Amino acid sequence: MNLKLNGKGPREEHDEKDYRNAPMMLVNEVSHLMWDNIKTKRGVEHPVSQRSGQLILMELAKRDGVTQLDLANATGLKAPTTSVSLQKLEREGYVTRKPDEYDLRATRVYLTEKGREIDERIRRAIGEEEERAGSGMTEEERETLIRLLLRIKSNLSEEI
Repeated sequence: MNLKLNGKGPREEHDEKDYRNAPMMLVNEVSHLMWDNIKTKRGVEHPVSQRSGQLILMELAKRDGVTQLDLANATGLKAPTTSVSLQKLEREGYVTRKPDEYDLRATRVYLTEKGREIDERIRRAIGEEEERAGSGMTEEERETLIRLLLRIKSNLSEEI
């Protein structure tokens, strides 16, 4: 039986490209799957739901004691977004701010012990999930994937 609606069969209805398998859609889906798996299978609830807060925590874990402007530049976040996220992180006890000892106009941001603990848990869970996601890939395939994703990131960053 061939059912047609408006003279078109089920497959003819959308002749456009199937975007479910477009690279950017797949990258987005993989990212969501990874974070969902970290939450459900690994039992790690990230207390900072907003991407801006996550970026700030990750940056502070690499370089603790930087200024708010340094954080904005390193994360690519706008200054107001950085400010609001820092207020929330400080209120929740993940970061603390202290005046710079040499330049009293500047304020430095530091991870608290609570911030370090969650960073370690998240790093461990990400590493385990990456290992699982990359199983069956050769080292060359992993390097190619990383190189291509970095190129895509660079291409998209140029527009901003």
